[in-house]
Amino acid sequence: MTSPTLDSAITILIVDDSEEDRVTYMRYLKSDISRSYHFLEASTLEEGLNFWRSHHPDLVLVDYSLPDGEGLELLEAMGEGVLVPKLEAIVLTGHYGNEQLILQTMRLGAADYLSKSEVTALSLCNRVGRVVDHLLLSRKLQRLQNQEIVMAKIALHIRQYFDLDAISNAIVQEIRIFLKADRTVIYQFNPDMSGVVIAESVLPPWETCLHRQLSDEYFPENMGGEYREGRVFVAPDIYKANLSECHVQMLEQFPTRASLIVPILRPNHLDNPLWGLLCTYQCFEPHLWDELDIRLLQQLSVQLAIALQQAELYRNLQNSNTDLENRVAERTAELFKRQQESIALIENSPNLILRLDRQLRHLYINSAIEKILGIPPAAFIGKTFREMGLPERSILIAEDTIRTLLITGIPQQYEIDFPLSDNRGIAYYQVSVIPEYDADGEIATILMVYADITSNKLGEIALQEAHRRWQSLLDNVRLIVISLDNEWKVEYANPFFLESTGYELEEVIGKDWLSCFVPQTEQVKITQDFIGFMGNPEQFHKYYQNSIVTKTGQERVVSWNNTILRNHNGEIIGTISIGEDITEKLKVERIKSEFISIASHELRTPLSSIRGALGLLASGVLANQPEVAQHMLNIASSDTERLVRLVNDILDLERLESNNVTLNRQWSDTSEICQQVIETMEAIAAESQIEIISNVPSQQIFADRDRIVQTLVNLLSNAVKFSMPHSQIHLEVEAITDEIIFRVRDHGRGIPESNLESIFERFNQVDASDSRQMGGTGLGLAICRSIVQQHGGKIWVESVVNQGSTVSFTIPHRI
Repeated sequence: MTSPTLDSAITILIVDDSEEDRVTYMRYLKSDISRSYHFLEASTLEEGLNFWRSHHPDLVLVDYSLPDGEGLELLEAMGEGVLVPKLEAIVLTGHYGNEQLILQTMRLGAADYLSKSEVTALSLCNRVGRVVDHLLLSRKLQRLQNQEIVMAKIALHIRQYFDLDAISNAIVQEIRIFLKADRTVIYQFNPDMSGVVIAESVLPPWETCLHRQLSDEYFPENMGGEYREGRVFVAPDIYKANLSECHVQMLEQFPTRASLIVPILRPNHLDNPLWGLLCTYQCFEPHLWDELDIRLLQQLSVQLAIALQQAELYRNLQNSNTDLENRVAERTAELFKRQQESIALIENSPNLILRLDRQLRHLYINSAIEKILGIPPAAFIGKTFREMGLPERSILIAEDTIRTLLITGIPQQYEIDFPLSDNRGIAYYQVSVIPEYDADGEIATILMVYADITSNKLGEIALQEAHRRWQSLLDNVRLIVISLDNEWKVEYANPFFLESTGYELEEVIGKDWLSCFVPQTEQVKITQDFIGFMGNPEQFHKYYQNSIVTKTGQERVVSWNNTILRNHNGEIIGTISIGEDITEKLKVERIKSEFISIASHELRTPLSSIRGALGLLASGVLANQPEVAQHMLNIASSDTERLVRLVNDILDLERLESNNVTLNRQWSDTSEICQQVIETMEAIAAESQIEIISNVPSQQIFADRDRIVQTLVNLLSNAVKFSMPHSQIHLEVEAITDEIIFRVRDHGRGIPESNLESIFERFNQVDASDSRQMGGTGLGLAICRSIVQQHGGKIWVESVVNQGSTVSFTIPHRI
């Protein structure tokens, strides 16, 4: 018989028609040094099915698309006969984001779903690791449940039999099957430490050692003393256990390679409590005995001791005379009490426990059935499931499972749900079906244990739903969500972060947050602010603001709300942060601040001049100086016009951007428009010693002439302001297929590249001091953009610092 060896690796079946992909997956998984994997490879669905049926791998990685079918067919075969499949399988596919495929995969019970485009060493190791961890945990829980079943069966045997031979044979049979051992024996000591094997269960071809006598030389006094103290002997490999040569020779007689021996003690025999040994062996290979197996044998040795007491009492009852009847009665009462305790344990178990004969008639069923279905246990005795009128679906699954068990002799397990009595809803059960053998090694009865998993199942469903909702929230919220571990490595980044920064998920997960996504100028400060919170959470900054770097190198300012993450022990395991991109908000605040500065200057300066001039006139000081008085009036008038112009610009821009202006489109000549603009600006340009050069062809345009003139005057006015004396400004017009392009080109100081995109925003100027030195409100270019967009055109600027700028806009021939 093959048993688990000291090297226990997880077997993974990889079903993929791409040899390159299979090799890649194996290489990725071998990089996980925390786990040991053994791989099986299949390139077709049929080959994968054969491997799965013959080798029963622990985990399956299956490609959705295979040459002879779909990978989902393998999932269907793996989940056949299971009500709610829950498979150790991960589906790999090139169909990224196919929700229908994901849903179908999950319905078939796959543990996970992974797009091939997302497969990396980290993602594959993490996904497989989670499934393997869940598998190992499930196996551990299953082993605990199976141990409980074995204990229940042994308790039933002790309850049903008084004969020590029958109980001993049943116990060694159950232990060997449960531990998948080659041999299990009960060895009874004689007073001189020699002894005999009184019960044995052994697999062929190993020779029986039943009734074999062993002399006292194999059990020296020190070994017997350790057994009397309850010591357990554990040898994964007898040749590496530092045993005496005599001891090894004794074990080789069985033969033995690995052994687990538990003493059978009789607490009521104080002079010599050691009755014998409960031994289980692997004959051919080393075997690493599980701690759970050791505890099981210790518990069963206690049960066997109880059985010994029971058998001794029974024999004494049969062989005693009248003088011993009172003592036997006392012992019988004690035995009865122990039996009642065993019965109470089974009867009061929350699990439904029943025993069937080979014709599926009930031989025993505990009282849990009445709580579940409202039917007393006595009603089931001698009847089948069908005769009791149970739901057809549950009957079919039970019959099919028992049929498989009778053929294979392998314990079976499945999940089932059926309605409770009095309309109390649906209950979910995990059903374990265990064969019970007679003395000839034939299956005589079937033990079925129904474990109520309703709470776990409902909790699992609720947890999945809660996880789905939170995942949906994180995936769709229009805020940045980032989770970091204790080493500042990125564990999670939501889609909005990827959308905002231009990164792919593989470029983010596992990367160092500070070095990869925070500007170098801010890294030291952030480290100083957060470095101490692991030891002192009170120093943690719940609210924080810093910049992040996008894939293109652009910096975005984010306002963070940070939260510490802890595990179930309260230990800090990382952080999760929700951030709002406030870059544009800060820009608006800066523009608003600059506008307030500009507006206050533009309002205060003319108002001060007007107030001063009118104050002098009102005081009468200038009554005898008419020329000075006239000059004061001219200043007041000029500054009044300046105020009116500021207000008009603001109102004009608001009307344009709110579409409250109706364009008066008509056919006009571009040369006439440009001539009107030059005449308007000629005096201002001459005053600044600047020459306006225009070479404009005659071209008809369908537009609002006054608005086009207003746009060109604004552009020429800006060009004059920022050009040096004795320089030239060029006004050009070019007709192309569908539109006409106007250009104003100067040789002034130019515009920095960082300001080119924002120059057309309202109140935006390259330098807020420009408004104070050269006048203006920062609204001119915003008005130009609105006029051009109203006509269905575009406006842009090209500039080189200290060489000049060219502002261009297009107007369609006709809209």
